[in-house]
Amino acid sequence: MMRHVPRLNGRNHVNLTVRDLDRSTEWYCRVMDFTPVRDATPAESGFTFRTLVHRGSLSSIVLGQANEPDPAPFDERRVGLHHLGYHVPELADLGQWADHLDAVGAEHSGVRELFLEAGYGIWLRDPDNIWLEFYWLNADYFMNRLRQQRRAERAARAADDAR
Repeated sequence: MMRHVPRLNGRNHVNLTVRDLDRSTEWYCRVMDFTPVRDATPAESGFTFRTLVHRGSLSSIVLGQANEPDPAPFDERRVGLHHLGYHVPELADLGQWADHLDAVGAEHSGVRELFLEAGYGIWLRDPDNIWLEFYWLNADYFMNRLRQQRRAERAARAADDAR
């Protein structure tokens, strides 16, 4: 029996712990065109948080600096976040991102074919070594995979009903 899952609207936010709130704010604003909209220091949280919003997508990043930050850089091999990805609408947008990243002095991989998915991406790291990706996926590939999966589920249900 299929269960109904509540809707999502595609907007998102992520909280990232950073070592230097001002340095990371400058980087995300310069490199990705985020805008700071709010600072907060919740009582007894041990953190100062800064919310950055991307005007074009309304995606947000909340940067948090601990009162006593761990000096070690981010490492995706630790349990937790592996990387943060941002989808672009068209494959050509990746070329524009590569040009932009070059213009703002952000080191990146260049546009590369993705090894796990049917698409292309650009990889880079923020000042705390957090791995970021701009990616374009071939929607037709994934829609076909979803259709195949749905057909297999229906066939399995029909076989169960026939018994």
